Amino acid sequence: MKTKNVMQKWMDAATPKQREQLAKLAGTTLGTLRQIAGGYRTGGKLQVGPELARSLEIASRKVNRSTPEAMAILLRTDLCPACGRCEFAKKCGA
Repeated sequence: MKTKNVMQKWMDAATPKQREQLAKLAGTTLGTLRQIAGGYRTGGKLQVGPELARSLEIASRKVNRSTPEAMAILLRTDLCPACGRCEFAKKCGA
């Protein structure tokens, strides 16, 4: 069985309203979020660019604060391979 990536897990746990809110706050579309979660054109691996990964992390924090049930925070270091290798991101706990 294939292991789900963090974006797939987040999307599965989120309500439709939370998904729409994440997309809007991150400045993207629900379709793009679905493509990221599904690993479209990446063989299932997360390949989000640094700017979008940053936007998704900030947006997921806002979604988490605005809903009564705790949602996971999407970390840029989990979404973007470059951020995951960044020594500065690791030091600041981004």
